[in-house]
Amino acid sequence: RQTQALGDVARLDLGLLHAVTLHHPDHVDHVFRAHHRNYLKEGPFWAAIRSVLGNGLPTSSGETWRRHRRMIQPQFSRSRLDALTTLVIDALEESLDWTDVGAAWQTLDVGARMPHLTMNVVSASILGSHTSRARAQAVAREAVVTSEHSFRAMIAHELPSWLPLPGRRRFDRGLAKLHREVRQLIDERRRRADGGDDLLAQLISVTDDETGVGMDDAQLIDETMSLLLAGYDTTSTGLQWCLHLLTRYPEHLARLREECDAVLRGHAPRAEDLQRLHYARWVMQEALRLYPPLWWLPRMAAEDDEIGGHAITKGTIVAPILYAVHRHPDFWSQPECFDPERFDPARAAGRHPLAWVPFGAGPRKCVGQELSLMEATLALAMITQRFELAATTHTVRAQVQTVMRPADGVRLRIRRRPARRRRLDLVAPASASSSRMAR
Repeated sequence: RQTQALGDVARLDLGLLHAVTLHHPDHVDHVFRAHHRNYLKEGPFWAAIRSVLGNGLPTSSGETWRRHRRMIQPQFSRSRLDALTTLVIDALEESLDWTDVGAAWQTLDVGARMPHLTMNVVSASILGSHTSRARAQAVAREAVVTSEHSFRAMIAHELPSWLPLPGRRRFDRGLAKLHREVRQLIDERRRRADGGDDLLAQLISVTDDETGVGMDDAQLIDETMSLLLAGYDTTSTGLQWCLHLLTRYPEHLARLREECDAVLRGHAPRAEDLQRLHYARWVMQEALRLYPPLWWLPRMAAEDDEIGGHAITKGTIVAPILYAVHRHPDFWSQPECFDPERFDPARAAGRHPLAWVPFGAGPRKCVGQELSLMEATLALAMITQRFELAATTHTVRAQVQTVMRPADGVRLRIRRRPARRRRLDLVAPASASSSRMAR
């Protein structure tokens, strides 16, 4: 709807923040790939993100970024991800021990459980199976606070620094606590002598092939903050939207359950099962299309340019709006509908390669895309394997801040599946919504 109303290029005015927004995959390609050197991670958005994540891979630039990318990229190879799968599955087993969910239908804010689940999973893959869960949860509690404040800070970037900004003191305290917790996690990991397949163990030991130099403590803190917070927030939010959509489209929930029962056959997932959970991955990809947690990815023009016939002057904030790109009617039929089969390779063939970009594109594409999709796919399969879900009359609205989250939770009907049950006769409660459109 936004694309139809505004066209492929529009002006965004948020009071103190002005930007040119882009809604077409060709324009995303222009900024992220073809002319990426002219579009920098500068401006109020990245200043706000940098205040939280430091100078890690998502926020750094120049030689610092190139050096760290060389060191970090190999840690996300297929063989490395396969080694992390067991850590992820073990963390999910622990996190999905929802003893308060029984055989009778009850209404719960299932979305509120995703931050705990995803922080356990993300911390397991990054920090290893021996991570202090209490410390990981302390990181999770502060993550949302710092993220929410960073959006307000971005909007108010031109205000005097002495002017009190709501939530600033809470943000400062939370950020200081985040740094303390992450430093202690790194110190604990250094003291362990068992090596390990987790990402932090690899980052501690890796050296740059060109210089032979590794990361110092400050760099390790920034990269660990980036991996933990960026991975946690986007995966948690994506799963919340995914569960919301599945219950509004019960036929897709039924097909997902059939796949999980056929592949898993009542046992916990194994690494080799992941490659057979095709539909679960498509479901997650479609949820990320409709509700990309990172709903925009702004850049600043280093020099004058032109995009789609529109002049872009040096210093302009240019913002691909991923929410609009993902619903562009020229590339997606019935773009408002939830249809996971869009990502069947047979249907996806020939689609514009940048019509789906929830992790960015080009040289700055998120290095953790496959790890995030692996974690989310396994989480979705294990939730579906254990529980029956159905919609309620609760209305879910999008809250647009740094990350686009469900504003008032995701309240669903839920009950535990009987042991050894292979198929589900979808018995949706009378209150369940029959809507056929993504809300």
